[in-house]
Amino acid sequence: MRLLDHIAQSTAPLIVRQHSGAEWRLTGASDFARRLVQCPLRYVLSDELVRTCIALAYSDGDELSGCLDLLHLPAEQVWIEWDEAARHAELTRWLPQQCSRLHVPPALRAGVLICAPPHCRSGTVRTFWLSGSEPREPVLAAVETLLDLDGTAGTAAPAELLNGGCVAVSDPGSEQVDSLLRCARFRLDGAWQRYYQQVADSAQLRRRVMEHSLAAVAFDVPLLLALFLLMSIRDDLVRLPVDPQRLNSKRLRLGKPPLLEHLEICAPVFTPAAAGRAESSGALRRAPRFHHVRGHIVRRFDTVYWRAPPWRGHVRLGSVRSRTVELHVPG
Repeated sequence: MRLLDHIAQSTAPLIVRQHSGAEWRLTGASDFARRLVQCPLRYVLSDELVRTCIALAYSDGDELSGCLDLLHLPAEQVWIEWDEAARHAELTRWLPQQCSRLHVPPALRAGVLICAPPHCRSGTVRTFWLSGSEPREPVLAAVETLLDLDGTAGTAAPAELLNGGCVAVSDPGSEQVDSLLRCARFRLDGAWQRYYQQVADSAQLRRRVMEHSLAAVAFDVPLLLALFLLMSIRDDLVRLPVDPQRLNSKRLRLGKPPLLEHLEICAPVFTPAAAGRAESSGALRRAPRFHHVRGHIVRRFDTVYWRAPPWRGHVRLGSVRSRTVELHVPG
């Protein structure tokens, strides 16, 4: 099942019981089940679109941060889901050092529930993932992401996270990552904040809580910003409706809850080259070593030109005449 179905079918509240016998009712996936069912727009990203968004987010040139004025959130309420293994693998190619420092629990799928005001230039993001261990359970991140594409939000030092402050995350080792994180602020969920203030009784533990909580959500921001750019200035993303009506009829007869309708979204024009190819056993000469090449962004007013990483083509797409993709505001 998709992560969205795991959340929609989640009913058990999240209760944490300490050794002392004290119980804490924390905000969990089940608290968002109804909101996800009622969400009017639900997207599931294909793996190739996930890889494209990561490549676009970390392209050289003018950088994605220079295109923020072209962006807006896709709707006032929207669910976006992706395969976490595809995202992490592509992110590791672009940022091997930063990813090696992440302390994020393994996950199969991840997704965000976004709520935005009518102008869709800011919004709140709640992050979920499907645990990789048994039993498969949806998990809600303790930190809420606040997006502000205009960059007007105030901020506090990261140490204020456990005190309820809206904090910023920076990466001094990478100007590109740092620029993408400037439009995001992070705030600890109220129930989780009260819990951590009570149980995190040492400076070392508080620091670990802060680092782990922020690492679980911060690197979703570049993926989302790149996706918003594609949605804002390109109108040929393929949206395939998935209507599980026939499957749900069978599930209902078996006493199982129904699955949710959603849209699978992909971008075949951006399909990247294959990761590699097998060598011929009888070859006298080794094939050229595959290597990673960054894409390149150039912006001209309301038009963005993206020089994609090298393509090797695909039989379904025919011959590749150019790696330069022109993105412009529709109309």
